[in-house]
Amino acid sequence: MPNVVISGADRGLGLSLCREFLKRGWKVFAGKYLEDYNLLDDLRKDNSNLYIIKLDVSSADSITAFKNEVLKITDSISMLISNAALMGPVKCDLYDPPMDLEAVWASFSVNALGPVCLTESFLPLMDRDALKRLCYISSEVSSITLMKHRGDSPYPYPMSKASLNMGVRLLHNQLYPQGYTFRLFHPGWMKRRMQDGTLSESALYDPDFTGEIAARFFETPLDDELRLVMVDYNGYEWTF
Repeated sequence: MPNVVISGADRGLGLSLCREFLKRGWKVFAGKYLEDYNLLDDLRKDNSNLYIIKLDVSSADSITAFKNEVLKITDSISMLISNAALMGPVKCDLYDPPMDLEAVWASFSVNALGPVCLTESFLPLMDRDALKRLCYISSEVSSITLMKHRGDSPYPYPMSKASLNMGVRLLHNQLYPQGYTFRLFHPGWMKRRMQDGTLSESALYDPDFTGEIAARFFETPLDDELRLVMVDYNGYEWTF
């Protein structure tokens, strides 16, 4: 049975990815961060192949503790999905000084450095598996080319997601020759999943809809695995 690590699995796309990979017959190690969300626990009731483990990707100690819990169950990982993200609120407005640098650094810790540190920690386990697939959730706002049309965007989230893309590029350069394959995915504007499982009225897409598309993209081999591209929920490639 293949197995997958998913960070930021408490709600939204992370929760939907857990549900989708369980349906596809995978063993799922779900990183839980939000104490006030119990949706993973509800999913666990009907899925013995779901393992819920605390994870804060901005903390090296938390990543190590998470990996050690995974090692109690398996010594190999087929796929890693870096989904955890911090969007705000962050006070970082050019016209409302001073900028909150500590809050901005929190965005970089979670969105850019966290995925790289999580990857580094799990490489020994992924080296033992044949698939070796690394998947990262990015965003349309990470595209430096397209941001020239967005004058109202806050600084931390777009900057940190652009940094994530660079981190994935660096990982790709080092790990592709060792048999690793990569997926970079832009999920679109998804509705927020509330604590009771309902969805917000704002945004466009149900995360279950996007999760099914993402899971299929993550599983399916590409014709050219050497090309690192960011693909969205419609299958379109985005410049970044």
